Amino acid sequence: MSKKDAAKAREAIDALERNGGNLSRAARELGITRTSLKGRLSGADKAFVPCAPPAPEEPPMPADKRRIVFLEDEVRRLRAELREAHRGGIDDEAILTILGALSEAPCHPPDWVSRIPARSAKGTPEVPVTIWSDWHMGEVVSSAEVGGVNAYNLAIAEKRVQRLVDSTINLCANHGPKNYPGIVVNLLGDFVSGGLHPELAKTDEEEVLPTVLRCRDLLVAALRRMADAFGSVYCPCTAGNHGRATPKPEYKRYSYKNFDWLVYQLLRREFADDPRIVIDVRASNEVHYKVYGTRILAMHGDMLGVKGGDGIIGAIGPIVRGEFKTRNQAASFGQDFDLLLVGHWHQSLWLPRAIVANTLKGFDEYAKNALRAPPSAPSQPLFFLHPTRGITSRWEIQVEDKAAPESEWLSFLREPA
Repeated sequence: MSKKDAAKAREAIDALERNGGNLSRAARELGITRTSLKGRLSGADKAFVPCAPPAPEEPPMPADKRRIVFLEDEVRRLRAELREAHRGGIDDEAILTILGALSEAPCHPPDWVSRIPARSAKGTPEVPVTIWSDWHMGEVVSSAEVGGVNAYNLAIAEKRVQRLVDSTINLCANHGPKNYPGIVVNLLGDFVSGGLHPELAKTDEEEVLPTVLRCRDLLVAALRRMADAFGSVYCPCTAGNHGRATPKPEYKRYSYKNFDWLVYQLLRREFADDPRIVIDVRASNEVHYKVYGTRILAMHGDMLGVKGGDGIIGAIGPIVRGEFKTRNQAASFGQDFDLLLVGHWHQSLWLPRAIVANTLKGFDEYAKNALRAPPSAPSQPLFFLHPTRGITSRWEIQVEDKAAPESEWLSFLREPA
């Protein structure tokens, strides 16, 4: 190594020592890039190996020896850590550390959700419960490819969310019991398209991380409006299959590899100082809670332990079988439930022991060409729970305008001659 290179190596080691082993700070001090600094450090060993044995009359000082050995060990340690970081990437524990202890804080439903209220002059309070699920933000549905019955993109998604919030508040204020202790908004996943399949990766309007931030902003604004209207908002949260960051489902640490989970953690941070809004996220990716006496299990719906469907009855068969299997498993854990809430299946179903949420995205190319399913207008469910009567009314919150109705409220058809 030339004297010039040796001097640069010495200079690099000195800068690294002054900055406590931090490569970025040392590089900034020297006015070079991290790559250049690493290049100088890689020749450090050669720089300080003498070409010939030192003359007896000029032995190196013990302090110098100690310093060089220390710095050489530090260079080797940093190289090993760098290799390990490149090999493993950022692991789950690092993500939890980045997000802070908030992500590990225990979650509990607020007292108002299960406390039986006293009857007042306004009648017995009921709790409105809604499901927000399968928004698939970022995905693009081409109107021309689905026969003109639907279209979807980020701009349309934002308008539909606004209409969802407006209509939910309006229905509860003007068509419901009007006496509420709060509202339950189940957030059941698939909020982002996530580029899950190759065709989505090619056609999604934007990448997944910008979509995560956009979805977070929409949910923050929507939940604040709900809190202003109802006073208290409880949000059980589960992650869906489209939010996963792995090509195939991985069942260990499932939530921590899911962008829906990241959206929920951002919401928890946003509302950490707002006691009106509770964001309930569980490591099990399922939330058990009670509204008055009704025991509810909320989950996305992709992990019911069933697959497939039927060409005639569609998803009803798998969902009913999955509800049965899930109920038996929950009972074995001592977590019996009366009502299962899911999304995932992209259709509205009000079953005896399960409520399935439709999708905000609406009819798409897959439903048309692969499933040959009939078009379904985009909507999200809303129902009211009474302390003794259970579900008293149920609504489908329509989020897209329909054709103008006929002018006559009633008309008769002529019988054929």
